[in-house]
Amino acid sequence: MQDSFILTEYLNEFTKDADMQSIGIGCSGDKVIKITKPDGVYFLKYSDNPGIKSEYEKLQWLHKKLPVPEIISYTEQDSKYYLLTRTLNGEMVCTPKYMQNWQDGLNVIQKAFEMLWSVDIKDCPFDESPKNKLKQIKNKLDNNLINPEDIRPEFLEQHGGMFGLYKYLVENQPHEHLCFSHGDTSLPNIFGNKDNLTGFIDVSDCGVSDIWFDIAVTAKSIKRNYGNVAL
Repeated sequence: MQDSFILTEYLNEFTKDADMQSIGIGCSGDKVIKITKPDGVYFLKYSDNPGIKSEYEKLQWLHKKLPVPEIISYTEQDSKYYLLTRTLNGEMVCTPKYMQNWQDGLNVIQKAFEMLWSVDIKDCPFDESPKNKLKQIKNKLDNNLINPEDIRPEFLEQHGGMFGLYKYLVENQPHEHLCFSHGDTSLPNIFGNKDNLTGFIDVSDCGVSDIWFDIAVTAKSIKRNYGNVAL
């Protein structure tokens, strides 16, 4: 591990003599390690980002509701978070195989949305609605926690900076059609086997949200991975 993180005693024992590979996909900044052992493949996600705790809690809630990774262990140590899960069957629907057979990929994506929308939100404790997200954005703006370099410059220019962009979003909220949302349905987070859905990963942002949120994320990801031919 070429970083400042010290693995827990359990994880050191678990990874002893295992093949370990750093995984670079993703934008969260969390470290992800693929662990290959004789009895299977696992993934360790670790960071000082409390979003890992959120993902752990949501994986627990989603157990038996959606096909998500099985939790092997979760640990908090010295303000750091460690989540170990077993790999899903299948593969991301953005692999070269799916890029060459994008019709299969679209079938998997359709099944993914059908399954997400089948989750009953009546007792869902996770509020990821646009209204709640805007509250979180305002808190980050007020505490100078947003890097303007993370926002497309044309948006900042069009609306006169971050607060202007926030004001535009507040004043142009669409009518909400609430459903269960994954929160980041980009293609690397959807797994399939041929045209069958096998599961979802990276569920830290899942919860009750507007139906169009996941659709917009997926449409952008389809264009990025499959090109205009699939749209």
